[in-house]
Amino acid sequence: MAAPGTAYDDDVLGKDPQPAHMDDFVVTSEDDGGVHINSGIPNHAFYVAATTLGGNAWERAGRVWYETARDRGLRTTATF
Repeated sequence: MAAPGTAYDDDVLGKDPQPAHMDDFVVTSEDDGGVHINSGIPNHAFYVAATTLGGNAWERAGRVWYETARDRGLRTTATF
C-alpha cells in the first residue's frame, strides 16, 4: 500500500505495473475495467490517509472508508 508498482521487477515477470496515482490510471476493457491493476490507487490513498491521521487504521482512516462505502449517496453506477 505504501508503494504500489514496486512489488516486483523481474527478468521473467517484468516490472509491477500497478499505478499509485490517478495520473497513471490504466484504461482497459480487461479485468472489469482494470479493478485489480488500478487497485493500487485507492490502496495508496488509504495508506496516505492512515499514516497522516495516525493511530490504528481501523479507528480513523478505516472509519472514513467504511462510512463512505456505506453512504446511500454512493450509487451502484458509480465509476472509479
